[in-house]
Amino acid sequence: MKYPKKIKKRHEKRSLPELISLITDVPADLFSGGMTLEMRGRNELLLCGCREIIEYSETNIRILQANCIVCINGRRLAMSSYSDGRITVTGEIDSLDFCGGDRIGEKT
Repeated sequence: MKYPKKIKKRHEKRSLPELISLITDVPADLFSGGMTLEMRGRNELLLCGCREIIEYSETNIRILQANCIVCINGRRLAMSSYSDGRITVTGEIDSLDFCGGDRIGEKT
């Protein structure tokens, strides 16, 4: 009796930050210098890993991150703190968009 050959599952190769992330249960972006985002309700947002503030008004804030632009839209928006690449945004947040990726060099 012949046994069927074992079928090898093809695993896609993972990057080192992804492997460490799987082992430690910490997001891979943290190991590669990416951003972290924490939202507390609709009134407070904490962004870490900020590189540059592109636009700042009471209704729109655009922030350049490691691999994208974060667009925050709302009313009475204010940055209550900004130090060491960490930004705290307060106000009534209506939407949060991620723009960019390959288009970071283009300021939209």
